Amino acid sequence: MVEQLINECKEVLKENLVSIIKFGTEGEPNNILVVTKKLSFNDLEKIKPTILKYSKRTKVVPILFTEQGLMESSDVFPLELLDMKYPHKVLFGDDVIEKVSLDKRHVRRQLEYELRSKLIHLRENYIWIKKPKELKALLKSAVPTLMPLFYGLLYLKNQKPSTNLGSLFGQVEKAYEVDMNLFRAIREEKIKDEELSLIVKDLIILLEKLIRITDKLEV
Repeated sequence: MVEQLINECKEVLKENLVSIIKFGTEGEPNNILVVTKKLSFNDLEKIKPTILKYSKRTKVVPILFTEQGLMESSDVFPLELLDMKYPHKVLFGDDVIEKVSLDKRHVRRQLEYELRSKLIHLRENYIWIKKPKELKALLKSAVPTLMPLFYGLLYLKNQKPSTNLGSLFGQVEKAYEVDMNLFRAIREEKIKDEELSLIVKDLIILLEKLIRITDKLEV
């Protein structure tokens, strides 16, 4: 299916296509980035059928960027760019991800914003969610949504994040002296209904600690 996406993008976009990159987490990239030289409304119309077809079959919606737009986004989307970078595989064209330059000040700023936002949303969701299965789903979704934040934390420590999720947790633990066991339990789905509130409590404490640390970091 990916080969078909590449071929159709090449056919439709022609010389406007810069690169197609697969990226994701835990050594198994499953997201697609399509980079073009320009991306007018007419270009969107051209590529729309191909994107819809790929998304319908794979449940993955490719991200579209112009090369210039990608480079100029490093100050506002540094965590998202880190998420694209670790790991990624070039399927066609240039490795534009490696060309993106990130500033630690921008990473720290977005990192603190995202940590505070995640904490606010976690508190709100915990108040409103009543069923254990819904709370389990909320906690399970916390792992992928926090991945870019883990990358940002390690980037500020000049560390390249592991593509193995278990090793990544260990890196964050060692770099920031925090306990990541709750994420291991969430990932392995070993949480009993009566333990859900305790896990939420531990996650709130962890986010609060990371916020304090990030707020004081000098970069």
